[in-house]
Amino acid sequence: MLKKLQKTIIFTIAFFLVSFALIASAAFIETLVTAANSDQDFAQNILGANNNNNDFDSSTVVSNEDGSIIEMSEYIIQNI
Repeated sequence: MLKKLQKTIIFTIAFFLVSFALIASAAFIETLVTAANSDQDFAQNILGANNNNNDFDSSTVVSNEDGSIIEMSEYIIQNI
């Protein structure tokens, strides 16, 4: 009984450490989308690079006062 409990504890700790390592490293993994001009410019990054050639097309963003940051920005712009 004690050996089974020890194995369970060891497995749980190992699983937690591996999971944490994978999650922590995910923040540093580049996306699969290739960038147009820089490492910051890809379609999923709505901020884009600091230039006039961004991959994200913001022309389809709709105004929404309770939406995402870019939707709230559109709402403010339309209501000024």
